[in-house]
Amino acid sequence: MGDGNTETRQLLERSIAMWDSEGGASSNEPPAPMEPGRDREQDPQLSNAELVNLRVRVIALENLVIALMSQASNQEVDIAKEMAALILPRPGYKQHPLTIKAAEHMSDLLDRAARFKSMPPSAVPYKSTRVFDENTLPAGFRKEHMTKAGVWGVIRVLEGQLRYEVLDPVSDTVIEPGVPGLILPEQPHRVEPIGQMRMLVEFYNQLPSL
Repeated sequence: MGDGNTETRQLLERSIAMWDSEGGASSNEPPAPMEPGRDREQDPQLSNAELVNLRVRVIALENLVIALMSQASNQEVDIAKEMAALILPRPGYKQHPLTIKAAEHMSDLLDRAARFKSMPPSAVPYKSTRVFDENTLPAGFRKEHMTKAGVWGVIRVLEGQLRYEVLDPVSDTVIEPGVPGLILPEQPHRVEPIGQMRMLVEFYNQLPSL
């Protein structure tokens, strides 16, 4: 094994050691006693607004990871896959649910990056909105509006349902995960949430492949 591979292995092992020490995996040893005078209930509780902000940041970071990994070399992808495999429960450690989910989520991000990389140019948006929910959806989306000439849009619902109304020609569609809504150039339309939902809009300079 070359020096480069040895350094990579050492880096991975150090990362895993940090994961274990920070609680990502649970040892069979009894938990260490809490510091004298410390009460678990004294740990700060996040407000709902802070949780929403944290969720938005996580989504943004995940999309950045997907974009970067879609341009990564095969060696870099293999290293990421190896890291995902390494954080699965190992001998001497319990099957910690968070550890397992983290490894599965890493693999899912890599799969999404691979799909993004294999997309034809017509399937890659040049721009997209941030993720909106039923509370943050802009008022302009709820009333009649349209894209510019030569601009196609795709409405993607990540969670829940969204009513998509085209005004010319008239149509009314319910969009949900896995069922995107196509917006044609200069086509008047509007949307309205149906209960709790999360969605975004992608923009293309040619007819996209749905």
